Amino acid sequence: MRNNRGIKAKTATQLAALCALLVLGPVLSCSCKPKPLPKAVPVTMAVGMLPLTSLAIIADHERLFSREGVALTVKKCATGVVAMDALLAGDAQIAVAGDTPVVFGSLKRRDFRILACVASWDNDVTIVARKDSGVVRPADLKGKRVATQKTSVAQFFLHMFLLKHDLLEKDVTICYMPQAEFPQALARGDVDAASVREPFASQATALLGTNAATFEEPGLYVEYYNLVASDRFLKEQPETARRIVRALLAAETFAKSKPQRAMAIVARTVSMPEPALRRLWPRLDLRVRLSQSLLVALEDQARWAIGDHLAEKVAMPNYLQLVHLDTMLAVKPSAVSIIR
Repeated sequence: MRNNRGIKAKTATQLAALCALLVLGPVLSCSCKPKPLPKAVPVTMAVGMLPLTSLAIIADHERLFSREGVALTVKKCATGVVAMDALLAGDAQIAVAGDTPVVFGSLKRRDFRILACVASWDNDVTIVARKDSGVVRPADLKGKRVATQKTSVAQFFLHMFLLKHDLLEKDVTICYMPQAEFPQALARGDVDAASVREPFASQATALLGTNAATFEEPGLYVEYYNLVASDRFLKEQPETARRIVRALLAAETFAKSKPQRAMAIVARTVSMPEPALRRLWPRLDLRVRLSQSLLVALEDQARWAIGDHLAEKVAMPNYLQLVHLDTMLAVKPSAVSIIR
């Protein structure tokens, strides 16, 4: 009798275990499977190959966009001006561009929005000159040929630099050309000086060697690089915009935690000597955010462009309306400090 009871108890225990396995088995097996990636969405992003676009460069190299489910193609551009032009021409849905190209774009049309600032720096643009042209101090620029690029941060910096040293644009001969041409133009002697940014400043000084005179003005102008998207893209793919911002935030973390690897990636991508990038890296503010200071910078440059008749006569844009707050508020609200 006792033996039968033992067999029955054992059988009951086995049946209970089998039932539990049948019920929980599918749950357990599902929990062990890796979470599938969201469906990839094809997007083209125009990016200037510059130190200030480091987060976009890192995110692309480390496949951080792919991890967020975005099939993103980077359209490599020489500068932010070219990247912004690509966005306005419809060749890209998103661009990473400096504040000056954004301002000039806003004076023509208002069908794009700023999603976030992805970097800033107060010493990106410098004046590189030829000593044998008689330029050894800022005042020597008077009467000289100075290269800059239209609608670029280099043009705005030149304006600010000349003002600080009691000069005006009319006191120099301005030669407009793409910034990528500055180093060779200086080396050939086609111009006496250039208002130039990295990586072209390092290239120019390397070509000139001991004949180079360099004038820096840290703090004269804080440059903001921004993630800009077309209105159509934001209307049709708001979730994709959020995924892209999350990927850039992941790149921000990568740059902070692995600076040596990040610098190597960026230096190789923008064709800049790694030692030169290493010197300026600590001064780059590589953070994804939206701050009030960005609005102030945009307004200052718009007043300059309108006042100097560099754009068609238009009313001052409302830059708060040009900023798309929803994406950053959804992804990282603590990084938004714009007064609304």
